[in-house]
Amino acid sequence: MTQIPLTTALRGTGLSGYEIKCYLSLLERDALTPPQVAKVAGIARPSAYDALEKLMSKGLCTSKLGDVKKYSACDPALLQEKLLMELNEVAQSKLEDLQRKEQEILETTKAAKEKVTKAIEELKPQYANSRLDVSPLDYIEIIKDPYQMHKRFMQLVEGAKEELVGFAKPPYSGTKERMKEQIEQQMRLIKKGLKMRTIWEIPKDQEMMEWLNAYITEAAKYGDQMRVVEELPMKMAIFDSRIVILTLEDPVSKQTSVTTQVVEHRALARTLKLTFEALWAQAKDYHVLKDPGR
Repeated sequence: MTQIPLTTALRGTGLSGYEIKCYLSLLERDALTPPQVAKVAGIARPSAYDALEKLMSKGLCTSKLGDVKKYSACDPALLQEKLLMELNEVAQSKLEDLQRKEQEILETTKAAKEKVTKAIEELKPQYANSRLDVSPLDYIEIIKDPYQMHKRFMQLVEGAKEELVGFAKPPYSGTKERMKEQIEQQMRLIKKGLKMRTIWEIPKDQEMMEWLNAYITEAAKYGDQMRVVEELPMKMAIFDSRIVILTLEDPVSKQTSVTTQVVEHRALARTLKLTFEALWAQAKDYHVLKDPGR
């Protein structure tokens, strides 16, 4: 096994390089003069004088008075005990600093949460009162934020009593984690009796195709009925033939807009349900996703 040089081993103990060299030199003989220490250590005399005085102040060597002042090293066991104690004190001090900082962060976060909670509680009555003002277009809700749309969709799914039907068309605005959360909620409600049918547009991207096949296969285990078509006119979901979610294509850019409309209107829901049923009758069983030639 390779031996680690003592000078390397003693680094990080709080001793300087000169102090380490002088201490190791003192270990070679019982007593040495500063010039002798400088010669053995291979350093300049002024550096040796300075290092020896520092070693004395740290209790790691002693001096012997006489015609010529000599220095002797203290027992290495004492060095070990002293240095380990100092290292422990430094570590403890750092840990205490970390604990103080952690406490400060927790207290700051707690105060911020309390402010947010208080502010939101003050806003809730204003929100509730504003809902009392009825407008001819109050049944139409516009949502642009994908996360807010995800939460609204989850809320509508949770409130569905009988049936949920829809068109699923890429690109999908939600992350795979959000879609996983949606399917878990839907499957739980299917077990409670909610009927669910979905028509999926077949993706052009192979990676998305593989993901969709795995997603549909898993959802089918819980009773979600699914079919696929080459192309869908829009993204849509209809809840209990009463509420409709629509995400339409931008007529200018021809891209699917992130703006979503939530419309509570039975006549519109029933009309779009007829469109769904017509496409459902034409759609193919989802197992064709496994057939490259379909």
